[in-house]
Parts: sequence; C-alpha cells; structure tokens
Amino acid sequence: MKKFDFKSIVVGLVIGIIGFSIVFAAGERKLATISEKKVATVPVAEETEGIKSANINNDKVYFNGNEIKLKNPLVTIVKDGSSEAQLYMPMSELLEYMHFKVEWNSDDSSVYLTMNGQNNQKNMEVTPDISKNQADTEAIEIIQKTGNWSYIEKYIPDMSSNGIERAVEIYNSKHINISEHKKASDYIKN
Repeated sequence: MKKFDFKSIVVGLVIGIIGFSIVFAAGERKLATISEKKVATVPVAEETEGIKSANINNDKVYFNGNEIKLKNPLVTIVKDGSSEAQLYMPMSELLEYMHFKVEWNSDDSSVYLTMNGQNNQKNMEVTPDISKNQADTEAIEIIQKTGNWSYIEKYIPDMSSNGIERAVEIYNSKHINISEHKKASDYIKN
C-alpha cells in the first residue's frame, strides 16, 4: 500500500472539488456507463479548457487499512495533451473522516479546517493499563491524522522509545517550520 503525503492529498482534493464543479457546470450531463469497471464518462464542453475527459468511478479508498465509505464518487480527469489520468477525491468527506470540520467560505473562496470538538483527540482518555505497543499504535495513528503533538502527550509516558521516535519523525514531517520540530530525546526516559 502506498504512503500518501497529507498536504498533497489536501491540495489534490481541493483541485478535485474545483475541477469536479467545473466539469458538471460546463459539461453535458450525459453519462455513458462502462459496465465492467462501473465507470461513467462525462463529456466535457468546449469551454472547459485543458480537460479532455472526466470519469466517475466507484473505486475504494482506504485510510490506515480501513475502507472509507464515500457518499460521493472519485473522479479521474485526463487533461489535453496527456495520457495519464489524475484522481480527485471528495475532500470534505475524507477530512471529516479524519475528525476535521470542513467549512466553505464563499465570500473569500476559502476552506476552513478545524478539529471537531466531539471527536477531539485531546479530550480522549488513555486507559491506565495500556501496553507500550498499544500506546505507540494509538499515538502514531493520532499524529498521522492530526499532526497535533498535544493530542499524543498523554501517551508519551506509556510509549516505547521506538514509538516516540516514530511519532517525532511523523510530527516533524508534517511541520515545515524547523523551529516547531521536536527531538525524541526530550521525551524518552533514560
């Protein structure tokens, strides 16, 4: 299974939503279904510059090994002059799955992402008899989903040295500003 960079996924999803909107706003809504792969091709109107075709498909999406049941389909777009298709996913559904609240502001054409209070990892309790392996697994999953160090601090006393090193590595990879980077040695008990 391929590893995906969260920032690339978010950018791709934003572009996908915009591209998906353009295709349906400008294109004809005639769908020709290809029965074997459950793919529908949307003809693109001439005004939609640069896009040769858009395909709607029912492929599955997995996050950390778990299938995400999408309400909206994936879209594959082939641009003029290219034979490779680009895959676009419904961003709001994926981010909501990762416990983000997604709000669209039409005034300034921007998307605002915030952690949902009800699913906020910071408010969750750590069981007192948690094993090092389980603490490592839970903390690493949280840091991969959120990139927020404060959400995993409660796990650190129960984590292994390797788990802490991995969590620090993931955290640092999600934060470009070097002044925000963590050192595993600051959290590992000697």
